[in-house]
Amino acid sequence: MNRIRVLTSGTLFLFSLYCLFFNHTLPFSLSIEIYMIAFIYFAFFPIKDMLSFANLSLYKGRQFEKNYIPNPELQQQEFIKMKRRYDYRAISVFLFWILFMAVPGSLYLLGYIEKIWIFVFFALSNFSVFFAIFGWCPFNSIFIRPDCCMECRIYNWDSFFQYSFLIFIPNVMTVTLFILGVLSLIEWEVTYAKYPERFYKMSNAHLICEHCDLDACRQHKKKMFHKTLKAEYDQDKKRRDN
Repeated sequence: MNRIRVLTSGTLFLFSLYCLFFNHTLPFSLSIEIYMIAFIYFAFFPIKDMLSFANLSLYKGRQFEKNYIPNPELQQQEFIKMKRRYDYRAISVFLFWILFMAVPGSLYLLGYIEKIWIFVFFALSNFSVFFAIFGWCPFNSIFIRPDCCMECRIYNWDSFFQYSFLIFIPNVMTVTLFILGVLSLIEWEVTYAKYPERFYKMSNAHLICEHCDLDACRQHKKKMFHKTLKAEYDQDKKRRDN
């Protein structure tokens, strides 16, 4: 599914660039049928992420009880220190994103840039989420810096990132998508506040490389870019092969 979303988000981003250079009004003059199809497609993912029965993956569904196995060797004080460290980093990401939104949003509202730029930022944000999965994630590498993608503090913030810029071009569908993105973030954060032990390897014994279903991480990042995780991956692979 992520590969399909890479293709669709990349196509949308290229379309936005075409419109930026050649036709500023095209994204806002399409047929209602196209808008409805796009709305249903984009609305599906944040709704799925919030429903336990619809979320079959471990990497996006670790907030649910079904994916939690308590670690009997958990050291509570170390866990609290680690959690606090990641919480501060998540706050810095949130503040950065609000600032990132505020600059072009303010320029648009004040009339310094055209609406097409908001569409480009929306398409860029949408594509960047999937580029981050398969390529390089600045939030992961610069802000959060988790030991493993599986326990990234802000993993389910993606719909919020993707749909944030739509609030500057409000209509029923764009506002609904924005609200769904915010609700997805809130659901993740409320669950995190109530059950933080579900979200980290230190406390959740289910979050080990052997159970990892994040294909981009398992097959790409662990093999090539992270020495510790590469060694862990190789050990798990040898154990499975034997």
